[in-house]
Amino acid sequence: MHVYLFGVLAQLLSGSELPQVKADQPTLTTILTIVFTFIGGIALLLFVIAGLRYVTAQGDPQKIAQAKNQLLYTAIGLVLAASAAAIVNFVIGRA
Repeated sequence: MHVYLFGVLAQLLSGSELPQVKADQPTLTTILTIVFTFIGGIALLLFVIAGLRYVTAQGDPQKIAQAKNQLLYTAIGLVLAASAAAIVNFVIGRA
């Protein structure tokens, strides 16, 4: 990794062009699909955990607030991940 970075830096300083690395589109799409599916699975797990915390709060306002916050933050994270997936798919589709 360091050798590659030093090579790129040397090429940059020498004035030559940077190496163009092209990813295979189906491979990149597959990798990103796996990553976003994993993020969705983690979000589902966090929703279930937050729901269990809410159910087992036994009326304690602090525990209820923590469970509601976890639900909110998980939903926000899921929306951000879905937006990122949509943007990536849009960009890959235009390439």
